[in-house]
Amino acid sequence: MIPAQGAQLTVSNDSIQIHYSDLLTAIHGSDVEVEVSKVTGVTQSSPTALTSGVVHLEGAGITVAFAPNQQAAATEFETAVKAALRGEASGQRMTPGLNFVGFDVETANNDWGSICQIGLVRYIDGVEVAAESWLCTPPPGLDNFTDANINIHGIRPKDVAGQPSFAERLPQLVEFIGELPFVAHFAQFDATALSRACAAAGVETPTLFFGCSLALARGEKLDVRSHSLPVVAEHLGVELKKHHDATEDARACAGITVALARRHSFQGSLAELFHSRSMTIGNLNPERVYPVLRDRSGAGVALQQRQLAQGLTAAGERIGDMTEDPTGRPAPDAGSRSAWDDPADLPTEAQLTEESPAAAGAKGGRRGPAPWAAVATPDAIPEPNENADPQGILFGQNVTLSGDFEPHDKGSLWAGIAERGGIVGKNVTKKTTILVAGTWATKTSKQKRAEELIAKGQEIQIWSAAELYTAIGFDEEPPF
Repeated sequence: MIPAQGAQLTVSNDSIQIHYSDLLTAIHGSDVEVEVSKVTGVTQSSPTALTSGVVHLEGAGITVAFAPNQQAAATEFETAVKAALRGEASGQRMTPGLNFVGFDVETANNDWGSICQIGLVRYIDGVEVAAESWLCTPPPGLDNFTDANINIHGIRPKDVAGQPSFAERLPQLVEFIGELPFVAHFAQFDATALSRACAAAGVETPTLFFGCSLALARGEKLDVRSHSLPVVAEHLGVELKKHHDATEDARACAGITVALARRHSFQGSLAELFHSRSMTIGNLNPERVYPVLRDRSGAGVALQQRQLAQGLTAAGERIGDMTEDPTGRPAPDAGSRSAWDDPADLPTEAQLTEESPAAAGAKGGRRGPAPWAAVATPDAIPEPNENADPQGILFGQNVTLSGDFEPHDKGSLWAGIAERGGIVGKNVTKKTTILVAGTWATKTSKQKRAEELIAKGQEIQIWSAAELYTAIGFDEEPPF
């Protein structure tokens, strides 16, 4: 449906339907249906940021009002009516420019790289145009199937027997995605799964950009009990036919992305959608996975916009690395706050030119990874597993991470904590019960804060990274 002021609109080759809100129904009566054959033309007086607008259905005597800032919706309605007059109405609502691939994987065991099913759904202008569902044998060494995972998705060893290997499926995946970004629900998992699977299979990780429907949903402050895929999909009216089928999950997360874009009458690319919601998009490359991150200051979004405009997509260029100051100055502890929370730290337009240290490094003067690059904090916090063992050491604990946990990223550690019933926190607060201190050159601001609270009587355990790895089963170094 197309949103209008107090109404929702649908257009087909036969009719134009105006579905009023409860308030306008009380004023105007029941919904209105206009036969397209009675419409002789359509004109628009476009709304602005401050004033309302209207679209006139000439010949039918109908005027549809649009609220301020509904310019995109008014234009979409006018375009749809003109298409209906030509007999070319698609029957599907389009979101011009929103081109991406919904993506999901299922795994054979608790190693994220043990991919056994890949689901891909391509969207052009916010409308599904193609889909693929592939089974594959997991990479060597990761090919054992556990009962827990089989119970989740129903895929058994016999189902993948004789199927192409993950390494053989990867070129098909890359070809299907092409130059488009992908979207997944908790995309840090799916991007890391690709990275780990590629490492285990001995093939190069592709360079891809991605968005996260979970991060978008969290940013909307939806009135939901959780932000899991089924709950958010149901809340937004997005169909999810079979949860934990990779293609159906990919289709649902794509539908969530489109639905959230339409809530704001958004038109544009996936990167522009995330930038409009104050987030940078993620980047998967042969070196590492950079997550979707919230950018409260706007500096990271501005930098990423310039980098994307310049086509800087190669590995190591840290596109959208929110924890690196684009001016080249030392950044604060990114694990404790945004790198540019202080207005004095905001880069000027001149500092965001091609001559800036960050841009110079991105153009080819490759630098080594900044020390804070590994501690980037993902935007999407996983929900604690309510069915975890209540006797587990992390169950019910409020856990915050600080410092460097290489070769692990914080997204995978967060997932491990949440899977065991722990509650992940981004900052040290009066609710914190465990602070995990990773390696860092100096004591981090989070650890200092924890010690201050301990001195005041709050019970906070300070763990080493090794203690956390043992608690979540990460004793062995992952294959990436």
